[in-house]
Amino acid sequence: MIRFFLAGGYVMFLLLAIGIPMLFTSVKFARNADPRGLSLIRALTVALTFAALSGIASDIATVCAFVTRDDAPPQLAQTFLAGLAESLTPAILAGSIAAVSWILVAVGVRRMPQT
Repeated sequence: MIRFFLAGGYVMFLLLAIGIPMLFTSVKFARNADPRGLSLIRALTVALTFAALSGIASDIATVCAFVTRDDAPPQLAQTFLAGLAESLTPAILAGSIAAVSWILVAVGVRRMPQT
C-alpha cells in the first residue's frame, strides 16, 4: 500500500486531504440526510476529480520526460508502461474514495423523508 501511495506522487496527499473530509461528510449524510451536506459532497467530488486529473497529467508528463532523456534505460517500453501504470494511481485512489462516498450518499438519499 505504501508503494501504491508513493507511486502517485505528491498529489496523493491532496487527494487524501479532500477525500477524508468527503468520506466523513458522506457518512454524516447517510445518517442524517441534509441537502446542504449533499451540496458539499458534490463540491468535494469536483475538487477530487480535478486533483486526480492534475495528478495523472503531472505523473504522465514526468514519465514522458524520463523516457525521452538521452540516458534512458534500454528496456524503454517496459519502463514507459510501468510509469504509465504508476501514473494511474491517483485515479484509483480518487475513484475509490468517490465510489464509497457516493454509495453512502445513495443510502442517505434513500433514507431522506419524502416531501
